[in-house]
Parts: sequence; structure tokens; C-alpha cells
Amino acid sequence: MNRDTLFWWRIFFKHRFTSFFFGNYFYAVCIAALCVASFAQLGQIQIPVLFVTLAAAATVYYYNHSYLLESIDDAPNQRTIWVREHAGRIKKIQKLLFAFLLVGGSYELYTLFPGIHLMGIDDILYCCLIGLGAFLYYFDTKKYPFLNLRSYGLLKPVVIGCIWAGVGVYAPYLYLKISQQQPVSMSHLPILFVSNALYITVIAVLFDIKDFETDANKQMKTLVVRMGLTKTINWFVVPLGALILVATLRYSYLHQFTGYQILLNTIPLILLISVSYQMHQRKSILYYLAIIDGLIVVKAACGLIATLLFSSQ
Repeated sequence: MNRDTLFWWRIFFKHRFTSFFFGNYFYAVCIAALCVASFAQLGQIQIPVLFVTLAAAATVYYYNHSYLLESIDDAPNQRTIWVREHAGRIKKIQKLLFAFLLVGGSYELYTLFPGIHLMGIDDILYCCLIGLGAFLYYFDTKKYPFLNLRSYGLLKPVVIGCIWAGVGVYAPYLYLKISQQQPVSMSHLPILFVSNALYITVIAVLFDIKDFETDANKQMKTLVVRMGLTKTINWFVVPLGALILVATLRYSYLHQFTGYQILLNTIPLILLISVSYQMHQRKSILYYLAIIDGLIVVKAACGLIATLLFSSQ
């Protein structure tokens, strides 16, 4: 294989790698992994493929839609430039995703309809809050800036964490409840939701580091802008990560998890704290998309392995 061929293959894989992350397809992997892990941890070994696929497709559609709106921003970066250059292709993919969500979602609702009566007032409320939060997160900031949740810098990462936990944890629980047409045990649901919400909240704070200068110029008072990079990492990210770690260890001890389960459940938190210390140095946007967001996949994978291979129940 000559040098020109190697160069061609290198460019080819580089473009595919960039498209995979900038096109938000990795988010589909993240939410799918979170859903699969949640199903297993809630006692469902047979994973509903259509539900997970719909969640992944909806995630890609949601983020693509939001970044298409943002791509006209006057402060371009590597990602917004890529979106502008590939806007035509993204819009075609959006149409395919919308068609799949419409057809697949309608079929899923049809199959679930017999058990819809099991939804309580609290279920409806939680679904409405998750949907409203996702809608208002990218709401039109020019006409109604006070309704846009992203404009509340301190609230922003919490909203992201709760929405992801809502789709990746609560939605699988609700699916099991409706599809099985009987109540599902909630013994692990609260800790699953809270731990994932807090974990992704920390990731969202780390992700805000890449937008530190842009947010400061836009007067968006994110946690990083208010506290500064070093204080955010040392006084918020690391202590919160350590708190989640201690809470996880305590929960594991009280519920008599095996040693392997405890180890697997603590690995993502140790990695989160370790990666946090690396954020003092400037990183590329692909680093944030691949490594920081990749911690969601790591957490889901560790939870899934701990449940399937080392469960004592």
C-alpha cells in the first residue's frame, strides 16, 4: 500500500470520525447504552430493541435540530462550521429520522395502549416535566429569553442531567410498567435516576468548560463563568463526584452488592474525577465529545456488566 493510498484512507476515516461526533450519532450510542443498562438494572433482561432505537433516533434528531438552529451564530467554532457545511445532508437525515420516529413511535404507542391506564398522575407529571424541560432548553431566546433554560447558567447542567436521566432511566421504567400491564418494582429506580442525573450534571459542567470564553462574552453566567475554571473543578466537580462515589458505596453496602459490583459501579466515578483534573488544560471539541460524553457509555457499560454477570439476586 503506497503513501497516497494510506493518506486517502486516513482522510476517509478522519471525516467519518468527525461526522460521527459532530453529527450527534455518538449521543445515540450514549442514550442507547443508558437505556439498555437501566432495563437490566430494573430486572428486564430482554431489551426492547424498538424502544431503544426510537430513543437513540429521537436524541440524534433533537440535537441535530438544535445545532441547525445554532449554526447561524456569529461566533463560529469547529462544530458550527461543520454543521453549516453539511446542513443539506443533515436536513435529509432529519427527514428520515422524523419518518422513522413517526412510524415507529405510532406502532410502539399502539402496542402499549392496553396498559396506558397504569400511568398514574405522577407518571404523567414526570413525563410532562421531562418533555417541557427538553423543549424549553432550546427555546427561542430572541423572542422569549426568560423561558430559555440555557440562559440560566447555574440551572443548565441540572436540566441536562434530569432530561438524560428521564429518557435513559425513567422512560425504560415507564415502558416496563405499561408493557407488562402490572406495577414494576421501584426499589432501584430512585437511586438509578438520581445517580445518573447527578453524574450527567457533572459531565455537563465539564462540557461547559469548552464554551467558557463564548459564554463569558455572551454574559451567560454558567457555573464555570461565575467561579472560574480552577474553582469549578476543585470546589464543585471533584467534591460532587466524590459525594456520588461515597453515596454509591453506601448504597452498595446496604444492599449487599458483591465486590465485583461495587468495583464496577465505582469505576465510572473514579474516571470522572480523574478526567476532571485533566480539564485545566485546553482540549479540542472532539475530546469533549468523545472522552467526556464517553463517560456516559462507561457508566452504562459498568452498570450492565455488574447486573448481568455479578448479580447475587
